Amino acid sequence: MYSALILLGAANLALLLLCLSVRHPKLRSAFGKILAVTLLLVGTSRLFFSDSFIYVINGGWFEDTYYETQDVLQLVLRWGLSLATTVLPMAVFCDSRFFKNLAASVVLPFSVASVFFYDDFMAYFLQPNVHGYTVDPLIRHILFTAELVLAISLPLFICIGERRFFRFGSFREFRKFIIGTPFAVLAMMPVYAPQVIFGYDLNKPDWFSVFHLLWLSGLLIVTLALYYLFRFRTYKERYHLLLFLTLVLFYHYHSMYLMGVTLSRLPFQLCNIATYFYLFAAVFRSKKMFHFCFLANMVGTIFAILLPTFSFGNLGFWNVHFLLQHTFVLIVPAVGMGLRIFPRVTLKSFIPYFVGFTSYFLFVFVLGTILNGDSEEIIVNYFYMFDHKLAFSYFPFLTFTAKYSFTVGSFTVYPLVVSVVYLGFSFLVFLFYLAVRLFYKLEDDHLALRRSGIELHEKLFRKPSRRPKHFID
Repeated sequence: MYSALILLGAANLALLLLCLSVRHPKLRSAFGKILAVTLLLVGTSRLFFSDSFIYVINGGWFEDTYYETQDVLQLVLRWGLSLATTVLPMAVFCDSRFFKNLAASVVLPFSVASVFFYDDFMAYFLQPNVHGYTVDPLIRHILFTAELVLAISLPLFICIGERRFFRFGSFREFRKFIIGTPFAVLAMMPVYAPQVIFGYDLNKPDWFSVFHLLWLSGLLIVTLALYYLFRFRTYKERYHLLLFLTLVLFYHYHSMYLMGVTLSRLPFQLCNIATYFYLFAAVFRSKKMFHFCFLANMVGTIFAILLPTFSFGNLGFWNVHFLLQHTFVLIVPAVGMGLRIFPRVTLKSFIPYFVGFTSYFLFVFVLGTILNGDSEEIIVNYFYMFDHKLAFSYFPFLTFTAKYSFTVGSFTVYPLVVSVVYLGFSFLVFLFYLAVRLFYKLEDDHLALRRSGIELHEKLFRKPSRRPKHFID
């Protein structure tokens, strides 16, 4: 019954968009954008609800239970459907043939296929005693039905209403699709995909182990590849890349809530709240917001990447989530700054940094003090201010700061610890700023040398070079 309703609803919605595009194009454009944002929110909200698919492990222990199951078909369908959450908003809001081709050629087939396996999805969604919110089955049916209707009707309208058919005769368009599609698909990999395919053992990766070094190497390769592939592209193409990456980060951050919502998982950690700040900066092209995030979050992200908090199980849920989230928390600002989507940081950029970081720091200090004050355990640990044992294991020379404290009711405050954290982090931010300024000089020198080589080549061979000499801004 639900499958028939989904196909009928998607056809009617696509027909409505088609009629509006003929008689009221402005209304159709606004309505289409509303539907795209709705799909983003509905698709992401699915990550908050119960889903027993997180227990599909190809051989491995999880919470004292051994799982030896594998559902590859369901994984493939979920992987394809996850693309709809980010690709369709890009296809609707951005005039990009790549994302429209991706919507029509990849998202639409997977969305339609998911309809015919609707019951398989719901069997995982409605299984009791799992993590995430458990709600009335009717609500789960309504939400998933709405997601599939939007995931089918939007690309269907793009194919018919906008007449965006793939131009196989265009080598450039075909090349972009062949190169870009694997990246987009890998970027939207569900957090549980590696454990479904490969399983995982009970080992906990160490710092700079093979597991850690492989991640660092891949992170460096991907960041440099994006920089070299896009540095001479038009501003529109570079901006579309940044916007897509922020949507991917938005999706991956919320995937942690498949394990349930707790106080420590709320978006108050610096890397977590960056998810919303980067999206705001990208959508509204806010230079001040991006500069604040670039200075504050990059330092915290680099620290988290070099000294990660790994869990047991190499390819388990939490390790993969940590890798995916911090990968994009690093790539987003690197792309935004390296590809000149936002202006370079200067000393004036420290004004929004100090305003934003001071406000944020005071907020998490007060919040952490309140949440931890009445508890014997550490509930939240922003900036290592509250778990002194862990903090001093990293920085043993700062142990003396814990000697100075005062108590107000049930709350104990360590003013020297707080001051050292605030000033120390700000000092690291300043050092990072100096390193970035050095990178600017190296980049300018490299481009000047490259430009001289191209001009010499043109002079010797008396014909223009195909290699671009200047940025397109």
